[in-house]
Amino acid sequence: MGSIDQLRAAFKRAVYFHAVGGQLTHNSGCLAEGVQALGIPIKVSTARVTSRPVSMPFKGVDLAPLVSQPFAGFDGYIVDISHSNQFTPFEGLGTGRLAYLNQSDAASFSRIPDEHMMFAAHENEFAVQHGRRIPLAFGLSNGVIAATQDPTPFAQRRRAALRNFRATLNQSLRALLDLTYVPALARAMPVDQNILAPEAYLKALLGTQICLAYGGDLYSPIARNAWFAKNDPALAAEHSFKEMKAPAVVMRWDSFRLWESFAAGCLTVHLDFDKYGFALPVKPEAWVHYAPIDLDDIAGSVEALLAREKDWPAIAAAGRAWALEHYAPAPTATRVLTAMLA
Repeated sequence: MGSIDQLRAAFKRAVYFHAVGGQLTHNSGCLAEGVQALGIPIKVSTARVTSRPVSMPFKGVDLAPLVSQPFAGFDGYIVDISHSNQFTPFEGLGTGRLAYLNQSDAASFSRIPDEHMMFAAHENEFAVQHGRRIPLAFGLSNGVIAATQDPTPFAQRRRAALRNFRATLNQSLRALLDLTYVPALARAMPVDQNILAPEAYLKALLGTQICLAYGGDLYSPIARNAWFAKNDPALAAEHSFKEMKAPAVVMRWDSFRLWESFAAGCLTVHLDFDKYGFALPVKPEAWVHYAPIDLDDIAGSVEALLAREKDWPAIAAAGRAWALEHYAPAPTATRVLTAMLA
């Protein structure tokens, strides 16, 4: 990655964050926090940022003085298309470097012209989309880091698993695991399934040993079905990928809960990143930073978790350290600006 001095010199006239169709998203907010942490000025198109209360970037910070129109003259422009999930031309920038950002649940289906780069969440190595795409994690905001900076020692937490999912659409993986993994785990230890308000949730997170932090939607590539190509070619085109390396993939796998779990020092449970192709700039290692689930062997996944109980504190601590090292605002901004500079 580029040195801090190189990045400060290259982006000394500020990085501008532009939200298309609404507020700046969590990813834009965390990235903007990181750019500031590097000593690089920022400007924004709106003072409003959207996220979860526990993970809110710029919590308590008034961004109004930094709001600006997208004038030429800034050194970097990051266009957040998460709300529209569609390419929006951004021109007349002079010599400023331009990149797009997409945190949308459907970012995997979004395309932009090949001459531009896009930092995209939920990337999957088995569903290769067209264009110059760079994986982007939801990551950590300064707010969630501050809220979890003094986590409860692991041994003092209740021996339980926190399953605090609100019912939402397009979360078929959670439904599948509610039918399989959660009942199997509940036979061995308490599983807290209460839906909690933000402050109560944070307290529970900091006081519980395990957090079920998986998410995702199971996707079958319909572009392979000749019926869609014949009867609904427009829909088939929307679902076409440059390369599909698996008969089905897990989309929408990243989440706020994943990073809140890491930050709080919980033993984080998610699908096996390598087996299911989850793409990140720096991936966590199974049984080192998190506890993996193998959909081929649900019962075995629960048994493996329980068999490693003596390792839970070390895995939880390593997961928290890994997340802070690679996905706090400053390292995230360093990676993004280095890619834009290159």
